[in-house]
Amino acid sequence: TQPLPEDEHGCPSALAPPHVLKLLRRSKRLRPQLLGHLAPVQLNMWMGRAADGSTTGLHHDFHDNLYILLRGEKEFRLFSPRCVDHLAP
Repeated sequence: TQPLPEDEHGCPSALAPPHVLKLLRRSKRLRPQLLGHLAPVQLNMWMGRAADGSTTGLHHDFHDNLYILLRGEKEFRLFSPRCVDHLAP
């Protein structure tokens, strides 16, 4: 993970198309209030659409996540790292 250059409002100034940067310039605050004083290291947005639903295979995320679902439903199954021997194929 690499830090991204930001302006005084926390808006990224690189690695985004110009039209996205134009939209973000009007934002006063990009960090959700529920994060308090935590500073996100990396921001990712995943978008998708599937008529029959979609699944994500078993994986490990190295960073904390804030998951926002705009429509539909998502089921999470969380496992302790202590269970790794029981999850291995």
